[in-house]
Amino acid sequence: MSFKILALDGGGIRGVVAARILQQVEQEIRNQGKGEFLHEYFDMVAGTSTGSILAGGIALGNESDELINMYKNRGKDIFPLEIRERYKNFPSIIKSIMEVFSPSKYSHDGITSVLKDAYKSTRIKDIEKPILLILAYDTLYRNTTFFTNCHPDLGDRWYDDCYLWEICTASASAPTFFPPYKLEPVDKQKFGDWEFPHIDGGVSANNPALAALSLVMRISQSSVSPEIKQQYKLDNLRLEDISILSIGTGQTGQPYQYKQISKWRGLDWIKNLTNIFMEPTSEIDSTICRQIMGGYESKRYLRLQFDLNETFKPKPKETYKDPRIVLPPEDRKNKFTGEKVTEEIDNTNSKTIQQLIDTTSAFIDQGLTYYTRDDSGSPIKKAIASFIKDN
Repeated sequence: MSFKILALDGGGIRGVVAARILQQVEQEIRNQGKGEFLHEYFDMVAGTSTGSILAGGIALGNESDELINMYKNRGKDIFPLEIRERYKNFPSIIKSIMEVFSPSKYSHDGITSVLKDAYKSTRIKDIEKPILLILAYDTLYRNTTFFTNCHPDLGDRWYDDCYLWEICTASASAPTFFPPYKLEPVDKQKFGDWEFPHIDGGVSANNPALAALSLVMRISQSSVSPEIKQQYKLDNLRLEDISILSIGTGQTGQPYQYKQISKWRGLDWIKNLTNIFMEPTSEIDSTICRQIMGGYESKRYLRLQFDLNETFKPKPKETYKDPRIVLPPEDRKNKFTGEKVTEEIDNTNSKTIQQLIDTTSAFIDQGLTYYTRDDSGSPIKKAIASFIKDN
């Protein structure tokens, strides 16, 4: 029997993409009689940023429909449209400068309100199963914090009594969008009077699959007693016993050509900070994880991700020697719908959210698990069904 990990990327409001894919996964789990809920099927759920919000909901037993509705109904509370559009009447160059020199776009008020409603007073240690892993980046000690309800090899942790909503807020505090979030031990007499400023875990691990894999292998290889390991299904766990379903929130990958970036100054790099430095962590973690787990044809690893808009066009009769044509922004459209999809992570307009859902549905119906110049993968529905059948 395999140990099943669900890993959920960051991506702001585009978390609704992952939620829609989870709806298909949940349906297939039920069709195959392997449970009624996601938390019953998966042994571990890991999430970064918006993925942490999904992971927390799943750990508490939420169905996929509830997760989708949270984005549809409460997204505007996290990312208020009036704040997002505060500089819309200014010329684009002035708007860009004002955004750079302004404080963080949003306060924590909206996201904490939404998460308190969703998670109530649940602390991370209150969740027994599945294993939960949430990633956030500690800016003081410069490390990625593994917030988890499973750490028998380390003993009590300073964050055990922290509320789940606090930890998810820290994980989702993307630079420029939200200010850092301060976490501290509840029991200062036991752990000391520490302060841990955290920002979005996406700066180091936007795709949490590799981190999740390292955590279960660490505990399974530790000196913890077999009885304790058995509680988590980690006793005698081998790499070949582990399966990972990794879900993205839509790839953007703005292409920057040398002629363009060679003229950039500091302000240009700052404006493109999120796109340049956060998104690549998802794909490098995905590439490493895929190879560790057996490559594209592995039955134990499935990555579900797609380009929101196509950015390159193949040349007629191209060979591997031919660089592809970079499409101008106005010509970039989704492969499956033929429509241009909004890529922003904070656009909570109801039509935008519905477009993301509809585009993901088209990916599920028409997409393949991977595309290379020479090969392509299985249809998405078939791949999901096969993953659940084999694991």
